[in-house]
Amino acid sequence: MKTTNQTAKKALITGASKGLGKEFAIQAAKRGYNLFLVALPNSNVHRLGKEIEDSYGVRVTSYESDLTDFAQIKELASKINESGNLDLLINNAGCGGSGEFEKSTLDYIDLVLNLNVKATALLTRLLIPALKKPNGRSHVLNISSMAAFSPIGYKHVYPASKAFLLSFTLGLRQEFKNAGIIFSSVHPGPMLTNSDTSRRIIQQGFMARFCTLNTPEIAAISLNSALKGKAVIIPGFGNHCLYHLMKQLPSEWVLGLVTRSVQKEISMYQTTPQFAF
Repeated sequence: MKTTNQTAKKALITGASKGLGKEFAIQAAKRGYNLFLVALPNSNVHRLGKEIEDSYGVRVTSYESDLTDFAQIKELASKINESGNLDLLINNAGCGGSGEFEKSTLDYIDLVLNLNVKATALLTRLLIPALKKPNGRSHVLNISSMAAFSPIGYKHVYPASKAFLLSFTLGLRQEFKNAGIIFSSVHPGPMLTNSDTSRRIIQQGFMARFCTLNTPEIAAISLNSALKGKAVIIPGFGNHCLYHLMKQLPSEWVLGLVTRSVQKEISMYQTTPQFAF
């Protein structure tokens, strides 16, 4: 086992137990950051933290917190602020899904808005004391989506929540540009995380497959770009092509195209919200 560096930079990652959050934890550990990992109770985040400590010689503190609970957000932020300066905050926890709006449960809509919008805004606000340092700089990376660039039928509140994150990020980037906190927004497209996700991507057609990356690629590209100070990060050649195409086409055409892509998915599968805490 490697000796941990107690004076290393520190990073907090939400939704860290699996998927993209787990890959962000690994990428940050490779760069020598000591980590605060946050995930839901019973998510095995403590085991992941121990594995990362043993593999990369960094110090990892894991928290089981439900970020839809304001009391737990405040408790988490208090612990982080008490630990001293924070160098990197990755707001990764989020959830989404596809389906007809009138058939979506109120609990599901409330969950998406609470986790994707409210939790990110509140946690970021509460951690400003740890991020704002007299000398030096820190980084905040908010995980948005390609869905932020267009409304999408049958995804309803999810794209709206991701558009919020883009606006939220760019506004704070301007507000804190002279305070040493650099805000960045990353916009992944489809991600290969498991066999079910792969089937859904295939069903959505060529463009979805063209834009797909695996989570290690997305995490590495996103973190490298954020640490270089880039404002809006779009990982992958396919997603860049799609972004510029969306800018050129009339908005109604884009809305129709992306909505039909989602319809292909829900016509074959009984879709349920796909969570990434």
